[in-house]
Amino acid sequence: MVRSRLFLRLFSGVLLGVVLFSGSYYLLSVPLVKESVYRIELDASRTILDNVHEMVARLRAGLDEQRAYVIDTFRAEMRTKVALAAGYIDYVFDRADRGEISRDEAERLIYDGLKAFRYGKDDYIWLTNYDAVLLSHPDPDWTGRSAAEVQDPRGGLIVPDMIARARNEGEGYHVYPWRRPGGDPPVRKMSYFRHLPRHGLVIGAGAYMDDIDTVVENRLNAAVEELRQAVLGIRIARTGYVYIFDSSSRMIIHPNTNIDRTAFGNLRDPATGALIGEALKGAAHDGRTLRYLWDKPSDPGNYVYEKISWVRHVEGLDWYIASSVYEEELRSSSVALGNRLFAVSLGVMVLGGGMGYLGAHRLTRPLRRLADTAAQVRAGNLDARSGIRRNDEIGDLAATFDGMVQRVKDDIATLDSRVRERTAALEEAEARQRLILDAIPAAIAYLDGNERLRFVNRRWADQPHARAGRVLGRRLRDAVDADAYRHLAPLLDRARAGESAGADYAATDGHGRAVITRFTLIPHLDARGATVGFFVLAPDVTAEVERRRHLDEAERLKAVGQLAGGLAHDFNNLLTIILGNLAVARERFAGHGDLDAHLEPAQRASRRGADITARLLAFSRRQPLKPQPVEVCGLVRELAVLLSRSLPAGIAIVTPGPQETARAMADPTQLENALVNLALNARDAMPEGGTLTITAGPLDGTAAEGFDEPPAPGRRIAIRVRDTGCGFAAGAAERAFEPFYTTKALGSGLGLSMVYGFVKQSGGFIAIDSAPGAGTTVTLLLPEAGPADEAVAPAAAAPAEPAPGDALAGGWRGKLALVVEDDADVRLVMRRQLIDLGLSVIEAQSGDEAMELVEHLDDLSLVVSDVVMPGVTGPALARHLRATRPEVKVVLVSGFATEVPDEGEGLVILRKPWEKSELAGAIHSCTTG
Repeated sequence: MVRSRLFLRLFSGVLLGVVLFSGSYYLLSVPLVKESVYRIELDASRTILDNVHEMVARLRAGLDEQRAYVIDTFRAEMRTKVALAAGYIDYVFDRADRGEISRDEAERLIYDGLKAFRYGKDDYIWLTNYDAVLLSHPDPDWTGRSAAEVQDPRGGLIVPDMIARARNEGEGYHVYPWRRPGGDPPVRKMSYFRHLPRHGLVIGAGAYMDDIDTVVENRLNAAVEELRQAVLGIRIARTGYVYIFDSSSRMIIHPNTNIDRTAFGNLRDPATGALIGEALKGAAHDGRTLRYLWDKPSDPGNYVYEKISWVRHVEGLDWYIASSVYEEELRSSSVALGNRLFAVSLGVMVLGGGMGYLGAHRLTRPLRRLADTAAQVRAGNLDARSGIRRNDEIGDLAATFDGMVQRVKDDIATLDSRVRERTAALEEAEARQRLILDAIPAAIAYLDGNERLRFVNRRWADQPHARAGRVLGRRLRDAVDADAYRHLAPLLDRARAGESAGADYAATDGHGRAVITRFTLIPHLDARGATVGFFVLAPDVTAEVERRRHLDEAERLKAVGQLAGGLAHDFNNLLTIILGNLAVARERFAGHGDLDAHLEPAQRASRRGADITARLLAFSRRQPLKPQPVEVCGLVRELAVLLSRSLPAGIAIVTPGPQETARAMADPTQLENALVNLALNARDAMPEGGTLTITAGPLDGTAAEGFDEPPAPGRRIAIRVRDTGCGFAAGAAERAFEPFYTTKALGSGLGLSMVYGFVKQSGGFIAIDSAPGAGTTVTLLLPEAGPADEAVAPAAAAPAEPAPGDALAGGWRGKLALVVEDDADVRLVMRRQLIDLGLSVIEAQSGDEAMELVEHLDDLSLVVSDVVMPGVTGPALARHLRATRPEVKVVLVSGFATEVPDEGEGLVILRKPWEKSELAGAIHSCTTG
């Protein structure tokens, strides 16, 4: 390409200036830089030496700290071992105190157990009495032998001194000579001893000092090895290095394997004949630089290379640290730097020449580019642009030209642009529609009139009935499994007739989980009303169906509970009459042996009936509860002690650890009864033995599923009773809470019903997880006790223990009592029992009648009233008497808990059915309460 004269003049001037500048820079700076680099390398070698010296000094200081730390570690370990052994001694002697084992057996267990306990290398536990007799010692030569006369080298008594210090100070440490088990010469040993005043013993554990020294020595070796790795990685210049040797001229660390860890005291400087090791030590003490001849790691044994070394002495370790560098390398670095500066100068000349060339070229290139662009536009290329952006006349010319071409192109492309915008809008709407349909939590599809899939959203492939692979364009019968298509065929027929159709379909997914899909088919009708396609909506309703099933089951059990509670209430009245009359018959005909033999079984049967009504009341959620904060983990641990005595030996019981706590709001007695019922069920499920696990803790939020009802939000405690038994048979778990339902040959079928009623009455939830042969887990979900629950109202007064012989204190005999009961037979039983107890009795068959009588009976002392009656109830009558005649005592009789007044009223409650002795106890409570 031919250049203009202006270009050649500009370029020549720039090139001459660059050459003059680069030459002057090189001649003035290179000699000074070489000398400065040499001095910097020397200073760097001394600086590295100082850093390594500081590193070694810190290593020396760290060794003393390491030794102190190791001794503290051994002391802490001895204290821990002695504390464990002392706890073991207390445990065994406590067993002896409780009578579980004899005192001799306890001592044998302690001495043998401590004798076998070893730790560390040869460390052990020893035990002595106050007379210095070693009761437990692993060395048979010392077991049972007196150590009262054993002395240390200074004449001190070793064991008696430790006993005296232990009795005065409680504990301490002592260092003394003692031989190892199986060893002969005594070695220094440090023992920790502790006084056990409760048992009159001193216990101790020791560690041999040479074991401590071994640990410290190992740590020193490890520290030296770490130092070796650090030192070997240091380089000065290119091949200079740092090395360490000791005062005996033995090399400790050196990068040259020929001399590393060897003695070099006989090596001499070939130039002077002096011993190099002694010369290095002298340089360290004089603080001077040493020059001598040495070999190279790349040329071992050839001592012809001049070397410079600086040496420092480490007092504590008696080490010498030296840094060395070869003279020729120091010089070569400065020479190399000079060469680099020359290269830089040369590069500056080339760069300057290139920039001059570019600058001149930039003046002529835009005009050539404008000419080329104009030729392309003339040929019909409207996309051609000059691309020139300059703030001068050439830039203005280029911008004007590019603008003219752009306007022509815009006019031509207007229609195409509008078409593309419309297409993009349609694509965006389609993408938005696809996003919405994919986000809907249901499978959605569209079928044409031939049942071919024309659209499916993302969730269609997740359905268990969908076949893998591409589905668009396939017929529905080929896109789903055969059973699903048979289920959908009738719906398609109805939708083809113009009717929306739907039904649930159950299938199993790849994980074996039952999935229920609710298919809804909506016909797509054309303008003439003919079906041309089908919209398919298939949400997963498994959770909804399961929740409905749980709610239906809960409602059914609630209805059964209401029926059972009503029956139990009426049955309690009948049992009251039966038990009362049987008791009177046995008292009056006590001399007729044959008759008593018939009456006594009838009484036992009546009491069993009372127990059944109590269980029915528990199931119907009408048993009396006294909810209060309960530490469940502690209750479970205490209950496990009782269960371990009643369950077979083949059943292992696992309970929460001593550190675990969980506070629930419940009646502790009823909670304990519920856990005992579950434990007995687990026992029956494990006739060959197994494991019973009872755990308690705050509810895991991810596990609140499978309960009888969906738990409402709130803080709860989950109590899980798990066995490894035979599990429930298929379908049995769903009926487990029904009263009188049982799979056992013997049983009332009320155990789990009681547990269910207790949990529901406590505001909780219950779940059973079981499978045949896979064991059973019953989970009780109870409210968690909060700070506001700690203040619990005092319980209602309970009947006191009856007086001997069912008799009352003499102060009641002859006093007037009012019996208020709407059931005549129950009223008759109550009247007879009060007369037998020595009271005069007046009857009232309703609360309204009783209200009128109490106003006219001035000498009235006692009112015994049923709780629920027509008109005025028993609690209302009691509150009236408390306000108007506080001297009249009141006993309320209740059939179930929902009739009982608030516990805060402090009334005496007598539960139906009762014995005469219980009635006497209730009346006695009125006096003492």
